[in-house]
Amino acid sequence: MNLLRPLDRELVVKGLRLHCLDWGGEGRPPLLLLHGFTGHAHAWDTLSLALQPHFRVLALDQRGHGDSDPADAYNPALAFDDLSGVAEQLGLRSLLLIGLSMGGRNAMYFTAKRPQLVQKLVVVDIGPEVSARASAPSSGPPEPETWESIEQAAQHLFRANPYPGIHYYRWVVSHSLKTREDGRLVWKWHPSIKTRRSTGDVDWWALLGEITPPTLVLRGAESTVLDRDVAERMVKALPRGTLVEIPRAVHTLHEDNPEAVLDALRAFLKF
Repeated sequence: MNLLRPLDRELVVKGLRLHCLDWGGEGRPPLLLLHGFTGHAHAWDTLSLALQPHFRVLALDQRGHGDSDPADAYNPALAFDDLSGVAEQLGLRSLLLIGLSMGGRNAMYFTAKRPQLVQKLVVVDIGPEVSARASAPSSGPPEPETWESIEQAAQHLFRANPYPGIHYYRWVVSHSLKTREDGRLVWKWHPSIKTRRSTGDVDWWALLGEITPPTLVLRGAESTVLDRDVAERMVKALPRGTLVEIPRAVHTLHEDNPEAVLDALRAFLKF
């Protein structure tokens, strides 16, 4: 397998087509990556390349995102069904699970309900409470409905957060857009993820006590989503929780400071 070209897998779970990137590594411990809201599997490419020599790395496009099908509803219980189906079809009897933001909450929910399947859990910049700062109006220019080019979209993201660098944004945006019938470029995520999304009335603080595998919480030092006091209370509520703060990082930590994230994962996953 060419490490720069993961295998595109299509899995069907309860009639829903889900796209997954398989970076190879048969015989190594399976590691499943879950992106954040409006994200996609290719957002993990840099980290996937670094982890692939040590694990069988799998990155999933969650329902309504990337190249996976849209759905009638989006909530942690439905994500649990999707992940259970993916694990069954790929023959994963034990796995390591890493989730960012929305993917982090879906990973927390899955691990609480199926702790025997998850060896270790990594929750990236999300907790039981979302900071009030996350809903603050953006100081940057408004996002257009459509894009004229990959470069325009990449520059827009770069202005909002320069840490990943413009070259990274050009790469990730190339996997983030699709061409509409009128020839304009739009994000791949389906509009229904914003109109049909719910949390499913989950008590996230109570759920933490059900997550028995070792759990690493990663927080961006400049996060506007996970406040430090919430992260500290979170690891106390987890039966086996550890907190690491990533410097020079806002929310998408693996994009902002991949070296520091990799160091934290190396210590926690022991590779």
